[in-house]
Amino acid sequence: MKKRRWIFLWSMTFFVFLIAVSPMKVRGEEIGFSLEDFDVSEIQEYLDESLGAENGISFGELMKSLMDGDFQTAASGLLENGKGALFSEIRTNMGLMAKLAVLAVIGAIFSNFSGIFGSGQVSETGFYVVYLLAMTFLSASFFASVSVADQVFENILEFMRVLLPAYFMAAAMAGGAVTSSAMCTVTFAAIGAVQAVFSGFLIPLMKVYMMLALAGNLYKEDMISRMTSLLRQFILWTLKTMVGLILGFHLIQGLVLPQADALKNASAMRLVELIPGVGAGAGAVSQIVMGSGILIKNTAGAAGVIVLLVLAAVPVIKLTVLMALYYGTAAVIQPVCDKRLSACISEVAGGHGILLKMVGYSLVLFVLTIAILCISTNAAYYAG
Repeated sequence: MKKRRWIFLWSMTFFVFLIAVSPMKVRGEEIGFSLEDFDVSEIQEYLDESLGAENGISFGELMKSLMDGDFQTAASGLLENGKGALFSEIRTNMGLMAKLAVLAVIGAIFSNFSGIFGSGQVSETGFYVVYLLAMTFLSASFFASVSVADQVFENILEFMRVLLPAYFMAAAMAGGAVTSSAMCTVTFAAIGAVQAVFSGFLIPLMKVYMMLALAGNLYKEDMISRMTSLLRQFILWTLKTMVGLILGFHLIQGLVLPQADALKNASAMRLVELIPGVGAGAGAVSQIVMGSGILIKNTAGAAGVIVLLVLAAVPVIKLTVLMALYYGTAAVIQPVCDKRLSACISEVAGGHGILLKMVGYSLVLFVLTIAILCISTNAAYYAG
């Protein structure tokens, strides 16, 4: 009986030892995981497709730069793209602002010099024509901005879909199998929920909101401002509620699941270390393996955050520039034009502000999701 127990104990020790040293390099140069063990092929394929192979980002090189502590190289692409997009958007949209200013002056002529036309009805009709022209320009510009926001949602979600499988695999190999399995399911469900809420509900609702806001300023009487205000608040409340629910659920999981992995790994390592002869060595190798896995996992998370910022940088700059230009145009033309026209332009500027918040909330949601995953899945290593 005692002999069988020793055979079983040595068999378990040998099995655990094989698992611990399985990521060891054949040449004996390095123990643990390396960047070559982290599969970035699908991630790189997506980046080449969305950003272009020539101007795109090498995810593997980005991870290597971060692991070497070269954050300047990692952030240089983000700053370069942002600088080019800023000046490009200003040059592109100044022509539209000039057209709106000309329409505002023409509308002011119809509104303020009605005596020239001999009839207030003629001047009012002329103003309506000018307002409808301005409304056409503004609605077309806003719908183009809605498409930009919708596209950045899709880019963020698609990148998360290709990043998470490789990331959770690295987390599992670093000792967080229970956490990875549970959080993978929840995170992919969150991605589906975000896509349904943003693209399927909030984006169409933003179009309805803007058309009501533009139509409401067509009349001198205040007719639908309460409705537009309600829609605006509903959109913002939906954003905050969705972000709060998803992050809250991740935080709750992060409090419980990593401790289960930590207890499991610590128990196994303590058991191995009790075995005479190979116990201490196997425990040390296991710590090295998990430590290298944690390093690669966290590096992948940091690289993922940088890629998310790159994907959102140009759309955020575009929406910010348009919002600032519309607010500036409304402020400049207010002294000379009808208040309805300046209010119309201000509403479009406010709509761009809501789109900017939607993009910002989605970006912050997934950046914080990656941060929570990185922190929570480290528990297995520190418990060892």
